[in-house]
Amino acid sequence: MRSAQEVARYAGQSFALPQSCSKIRSLLDDPSADAADIADVIALDPSLSSKLLKLANSALFRFPAQVNSIAKAVNVIGGEALYNLALAETASSAFRHFANDVVDLRRFWQQSVYAGLAAKHLARDAKVRGSDEYFVAGLLHQLSELVLAANEPELVADCAQYDKDELPWQRQQRLLGFTYTQCSALILQQWQLPNQFSYIIEHMHDDLKSACGKDLAIGHVSVRLALHMVDNRYQTDSLLSPVALKKLKLEAQDVQDTVKFTQMDAHKLLALMNPELF
Repeated sequence: MRSAQEVARYAGQSFALPQSCSKIRSLLDDPSADAADIADVIALDPSLSSKLLKLANSALFRFPAQVNSIAKAVNVIGGEALYNLALAETASSAFRHFANDVVDLRRFWQQSVYAGLAAKHLARDAKVRGSDEYFVAGLLHQLSELVLAANEPELVADCAQYDKDELPWQRQQRLLGFTYTQCSALILQQWQLPNQFSYIIEHMHDDLKSACGKDLAIGHVSVRLALHMVDNRYQTDSLLSPVALKKLKLEAQDVQDTVKFTQMDAHKLLALMNPELF
């Protein structure tokens, strides 16, 4: 059986981030660059431009006026948000690259998008800056399930045989020696994505860590709500850590509202990101 580090290295060698993502990140970190520079990089990739504009006009943002050009998107949404949208589109490509028959792809996409949208919603309500970062973290939290299935299909199939008496990540830890989120965090490090993504994802299933900051509490709550939404054997009152709820000042009604808004937004976003399945 491969270690989490070996799985991450395989992912890094098998799928490379598009150059546009790296260039956008470099421009964002360059104080002399401006919005026009970012728009120019994205415009060089017509496919990415088209997909980013669709995402910019999707349930992720809810702008009152249509965003009809990359230049306008950079000005209205901001460079960081566009970078995160580029990562979201990259995630879609990675999911397709690693797709296989071992994993229920419909469930996988739903769980990933639910986690991303729930995280964005929670971050926005908690008034945490960069809510789009949380969308990307939620979206990518389960990536290693697909990657591992390409190498250890029988183990991944066994990990999927959880029931209401054993949480999925508990079974992963028992069978693999690590959780999918821990391995996904290592993959993002291989791709040299900003540390905040891997930090949130790595600790999503650490109940104690969820009390250490709003970022980790958001990660914790979002993935557990996503599990509840794809598998109703798991109810929110038994999934969610009281300390995470307290950190985010969430009451039972707030949790129900998050689930409702996530499911509403996910319907259109899933059809946009993977029309073949939805």
